[in-house]
Amino acid sequence: MLSMLANLLGGLGLLLIGMGLMTDGLKLAAGNNLRDILALWTNSRLRGLCSGFLITGIVQSSSAVTVATIGFANAGMLSLERTLWVIYGSNVGTTMTAWIVALIGFKVDIDALAMPLVGIGALLKLSGGKSNRGSLGMALVGFGLLFLGIDGLKSAFDTLESGITLPTAENQTFVLLVMYLGAGFLMTTVMQSSSAAMVVALSAAESGLVPFNGAAAVVIGANLGTTTTAIFTIFGATPTAKRVALGHVCFNLITASVAVVLLPAMLWLGAFIQDTLQLSSSPAVSLAIFHSSFNILGVVLMAPLSGWLVNFLLGRFQTQEETASCPRYLDRNVLSLPYIAVDALTLELSRVATMSVQLLQESLQKSASGINEKVVTIKTLARETGLFTTELNKQELTPFTSEAVQNLMHVTQEYMLTLEISDEIASLSSIFPKYRHGPFSEELQAFIAAVDEHLDSLTPDNTGESINSKKLYKKVEKAYDVLKDAILVNTSFGHMDISDMDVFLQYANQVKRGCRHLRKGARRLNAVRESLRRNPEGDVENSAQSPPSDVTILQETKQALEDDEAESHEEREASL
Repeated sequence: MLSMLANLLGGLGLLLIGMGLMTDGLKLAAGNNLRDILALWTNSRLRGLCSGFLITGIVQSSSAVTVATIGFANAGMLSLERTLWVIYGSNVGTTMTAWIVALIGFKVDIDALAMPLVGIGALLKLSGGKSNRGSLGMALVGFGLLFLGIDGLKSAFDTLESGITLPTAENQTFVLLVMYLGAGFLMTTVMQSSSAAMVVALSAAESGLVPFNGAAAVVIGANLGTTTTAIFTIFGATPTAKRVALGHVCFNLITASVAVVLLPAMLWLGAFIQDTLQLSSSPAVSLAIFHSSFNILGVVLMAPLSGWLVNFLLGRFQTQEETASCPRYLDRNVLSLPYIAVDALTLELSRVATMSVQLLQESLQKSASGINEKVVTIKTLARETGLFTTELNKQELTPFTSEAVQNLMHVTQEYMLTLEISDEIASLSSIFPKYRHGPFSEELQAFIAAVDEHLDSLTPDNTGESINSKKLYKKVEKAYDVLKDAILVNTSFGHMDISDMDVFLQYANQVKRGCRHLRKGARRLNAVRESLRRNPEGDVENSAQSPPSDVTILQETKQALEDDEAESHEEREASL
């Protein structure tokens, strides 16, 4: 009995260590290929599915694929739907372990295969260090230990099988079926590897300890057990990671539930495939077929459900920034009424305007990492307004609405430019604390105060007179000139390094630029708002647009356009 337990524990230990070394080695050997495949081959459902399957099959780790995929999703490079399809493919890819074990692990002389693998792998690892050769050597050592572990488990289960008889599926009650499912679930949870649990199930079935039908239930439980890892990742993770984890849980729950309900039919299908392809009749091969079949069935089931699941997940774990990035006024149902659509677009851009002003104010004394989330929020909202504008331009527009849409496109460009400027300001703002109480602190505080006062006047809740006024912007320009002179004087007296002077001058100039572009955007946006207010029926159906409406909007924007040109000319002159 003690000998049997020693073989069981030793085999399990070799199995886990072997799988760990094999996975780590393959991941290191794959290097950037994993990242490149995910970046280039996930732009459709089918490609995402194939990428997940291929990479998991190569690196033998669905966790590595999941982590990498979540990283791309967090960076905005993958949509939630594409991410989920990579996860589905990864689930199918985990079945490769069962095939390797079934076709090689139980069919060859373990000593003749495993020991040379360990020896060759060790030489490659010792001679290759951290190179790809060394990583490949680590993977070969892992393969060798994996097969030694399988041999140890099989020996232990052979000993157990001679003294223990477990009920077959035909004699199982629902409670016994749940017990087999629970065993697979528990093994995966404890070992944190569904592949390891799968190997244990294959070994038990191959030795005859566990009846085939019971082993199939263990496999389903092991597949379901991978959800525990996903659930653990929810705590403290980003909203995107939480959604992907929940999507993974939903996929496995649906797949496992269907596999349990259709267990007799799935086993019959597996036997039919095995006979048709003239594969070995061993229980291990049968389980590998079963494992692949019900995971593929899960993918087929998710094809019509995936859209609903994505919408469900997008409504979960929402942060304040994500809520803010959702359009409040854009409704594609009003695109057939262009005048109403322009009004909705104006309201949405008013939100972008307020956020952009607040972003610039925060960037004055915050690092880039402190404003990243707001930048993403504004970009997302601006992208939605851009898509809405594109759809609106496809409608039959009157001269009035066409003029308004063109101006609103310019407004969007101004705010997008402000995002870049705010990011540059934030990257330069590290210089600010160093001279907050320096020799020109009075001039610096006066400049910041003038900027804040000017920016406060540009939000859409201000009157048109306040937005169009040049007084506050001129105050910013004057404060900028005073600060610039103070910086140059203090540098000439040695109170400031040349390098610091250059950074500070860039900082002050970018702040002034941001003020100028926000003012240009605010003036154009206000011109459209005022025109809409004065022409409440500017887009009446079948109306031959009256000249006064065109004249009104041109009058509102003419001065803003002239000021824009003058200020741009001043900016070019200053840069020269």
